[in-house]
Amino acid sequence: MINPNYNIYFDVNNFKGAIKCINEYGYCVIRKMIGEELVKELKCSIDEFIDPGLNIPPASNRSHLAFAEVSRPLWKLIENAPYLNFNYQVYGTKDLCLHRSAAILRTAGESFGTWHTDSREHIKTPKVASDLLNCHGLLSGAWFYLNGSHPDHSGIAVIEKSHYLDWDGPEGFELTKNRNSFHPIGDDVEATYKSINVPGCVPVVAEPGDLICFADRTFHTNMATYERRYSCGIGLRPKSIKINAPWSLPLTAQRMIENLPRHLKPYVDGYTGYDGQWEADQ
Repeated sequence: MINPNYNIYFDVNNFKGAIKCINEYGYCVIRKMIGEELVKELKCSIDEFIDPGLNIPPASNRSHLAFAEVSRPLWKLIENAPYLNFNYQVYGTKDLCLHRSAAILRTAGESFGTWHTDSREHIKTPKVASDLLNCHGLLSGAWFYLNGSHPDHSGIAVIEKSHYLDWDGPEGFELTKNRNSFHPIGDDVEATYKSINVPGCVPVVAEPGDLICFADRTFHTNMATYERRYSCGIGLRPKSIKINAPWSLPLTAQRMIENLPRHLKPYVDGYTGYDGQWEADQ
């Protein structure tokens, strides 16, 4: 575990510096991307669609892997000029569409998670939806931790420079066979590691309105959770990246597209939806 000796914090007037930090270290934090009111709205929306009965058990989590299809407050991020401008600069174009979205709710008592990368660039034959969607070099992390992020209460940890193509795991560790996680050298090849004690580990410290960004290959995990923790994100992609999804557009996606205001409809041109049940024919 380290405290970075370089700057990882940037304001909304320095996206160039933020992008440089992502490219060099694999992550960064952009301060005050959204205000307190939207933070509250997003929390309420997560409660409404993930835990309407407020009955999620302690030490557990629930998620929604197409949150933009049900949450109107999440679309306020696209109406937020700094957030949209950040995406314009990251991808070098204004011709963007919705790619993926999600929200996660965790409860106090959940332990430190499994280190993993979301990237599926190394998978030649997609077997599930994420294999097809997570292989285009897009930002994996453009997330709002709506409680903030801090090792004393909850949040995210990343491993600096783990996004490099030649990265083979932290010192003393090796990647699992599928390259999605790692374990100490000599342990079972299918074992995964759940501890903050990893070379290069950075427990990210951020405030509720900050945007936490990390590259598509950056290894990350949730820190131990000591409170009801809300997080969400909406990811865009250049429309020049065409995805021929083998699943039908889900009904919730169709309803979202139908009900979106006119000024947001261009951002669903090219949207594939997400089908968590789809599996490739064996």
